[in-house]
Amino acid sequence: MTRQAETSVDRAGPRLARRPRVLRTSRADPVAPRADRLSLGISRSASVPVACRSGVVRSVAHWAGNRATPLAIQRWSADEHKRLGDVTGLRVDIGDGVELTFGQVVALAGDEFGSLDDLMAATRTGEGRARIRAHLERAGLPGPVRGTLPAPATKAEQEKQAGQATSEYVALAADNSSHFAGGGTAVEEWLRHHFQAVDQAMKAGLAADEGLLNGARLTEAFGAHFLTDAFSSGHIRVPRQAITDYYVGDLAPKVYDHLVAFVTDHLIDGVNDQVYRQQPWYLKPLRGERLRRIQNAVRPMVTNAIASAGGRAKVAKVLGLALAGIVAGAMHDAENRDGLMVVSKVHPDPWKAFGDNRLDADPKHKAQVEAALKASVTDLASAYAIGQEQHQDLYNLPEPTSVPTTVYFELGQWTATPATTAAVESLALYCRYHPETNVALTGHTDPLGSDADNEALGAGRAAAVYDILVANGVGPDRITMQSYGEKALVTRNPRYYARNRRVEISLASDPGRAAAGETPEDIGARQVQQKLTAQVGPPYAAEDHFPRAAPGLNAELPDWHWGSIKDPLRTEMQNWIVGYLRHFRGDILARPELAPRTVEGYLVEPQVIVRDLLATVERDPIGFLGQALGTSAD
Repeated sequence: MTRQAETSVDRAGPRLARRPRVLRTSRADPVAPRADRLSLGISRSASVPVACRSGVVRSVAHWAGNRATPLAIQRWSADEHKRLGDVTGLRVDIGDGVELTFGQVVALAGDEFGSLDDLMAATRTGEGRARIRAHLERAGLPGPVRGTLPAPATKAEQEKQAGQATSEYVALAADNSSHFAGGGTAVEEWLRHHFQAVDQAMKAGLAADEGLLNGARLTEAFGAHFLTDAFSSGHIRVPRQAITDYYVGDLAPKVYDHLVAFVTDHLIDGVNDQVYRQQPWYLKPLRGERLRRIQNAVRPMVTNAIASAGGRAKVAKVLGLALAGIVAGAMHDAENRDGLMVVSKVHPDPWKAFGDNRLDADPKHKAQVEAALKASVTDLASAYAIGQEQHQDLYNLPEPTSVPTTVYFELGQWTATPATTAAVESLALYCRYHPETNVALTGHTDPLGSDADNEALGAGRAAAVYDILVANGVGPDRITMQSYGEKALVTRNPRYYARNRRVEISLASDPGRAAAGETPEDIGARQVQQKLTAQVGPPYAAEDHFPRAAPGLNAELPDWHWGSIKDPLRTEMQNWIVGYLRHFRGDILARPELAPRTVEGYLVEPQVIVRDLLATVERDPIGFLGQALGTSAD
């Protein structure tokens, strides 16, 4: 025990200050403390602190739920996300004057803030803006920030904000299938954000308001996190969702009871050991009474901890997510380190993709990510331009004073001539100003050719006019078509057959449609949406850049089911767990919840229990898990 710990003992009272030297007992003693078994598996089963009399249970339960060894799966580093996003050269206002680079938003999205709404809401309060600052600092994101992100007033406040930021990061990483492409929904997440961003950009153009374009860029930047994740080699084929489904839905419920018993026994051992060390020599022989009292205190507390954590189902889910994170994380890291041969629609020649701090390992791969990002952002500019064009049409084109009743076609053709197209576009503009109007189109031909051919030619001419009307915003439900072929000739004089090659247009007012209140703006919006789909998408240009594993050029993925895990995956899992334990050890042990406290008149030191736990796990992580779960990994 350190001098600092001894001082804490002195303050606990004379009884603790004068305790005698600790006497070790025989390992054969069934009720003696067993220091070698201090490996509290509770970190995998409890998720919230328990309001109870015992400080150690409360502390360990809190650590278990909020500061347990993070099973976060690494993705592109925050700096890599930022560098990728900043190839756009854009800045975005995320709310209330707080302006970040496009790349900073890409880095915060998904990893630091679970949704765009969450990020935007944080800008509305001083506490929320401090939270944004804490996440930027946690992620080590460089670059200027325009606007006010208040700095913490005290070191304690800084530590509190940093701890909260880390906890939020860990919580998001625990269930992150949305960041995986082949085995998750990364592409779908990007598509959802991109579709919304494109629509926002179009509406910004339609309103002739460049300020609204910022919202589109912000939505795009948030979604671009998932686009870039889809290029990280560890995210391309690792079946993250299937792994999660198996460990949460199958394994965790089966091993739950064994784990709870394991946790309870080891917690009792830890408390028993510490109390035993502090008892006077003449109380040490009362082993059975001491153990009974500790058992009676600890077991209800474990039960209460599970209830407070949400009950059996919730705790089993936490366990499953943790195990899935270990397995998927190890597979993911191996793929990132070793690389993966991939192809895409725009780049069918195989290249090697990398991930996690290896963005610069292959310039070809980096160029593909950047090309996808640029294509995605270009869609916004195109959508805005389409909206602007429609805005000009809507407010600058006057209502036509007359409309065509007949338009003409060339011999044997149903493709509209420039004159026919201009006339039909004039009709479409009239329909915009008169939303109550329905249009009937009848196609005609001259008498040359067979009846069947002329029937089809007349139908084709009516369809050509229909297409021009729809492309210019007239709803398909307002248009009817028919073909008379050669049955309604204007003239039988061959010299004037051109007059027969026509589409006749008749207009009728629909009172019901007028009552529905469709406005010229409604028609304009429909027209611009049709242009948007035709010129921008979906499908979108960036979709052709997404990589997939090149057939036959990569080793098969290992079996990831518990009970069938072999090397090299087992070793990868070992290294993965040890790496995270070492990285977060100091942060875990520094938690104030692990400070010494008195229990039943004796000093209990949760930090010692947790420290020993970490050491035990680090020696053989997979073996330890096998004992805790009651079934070996292999």
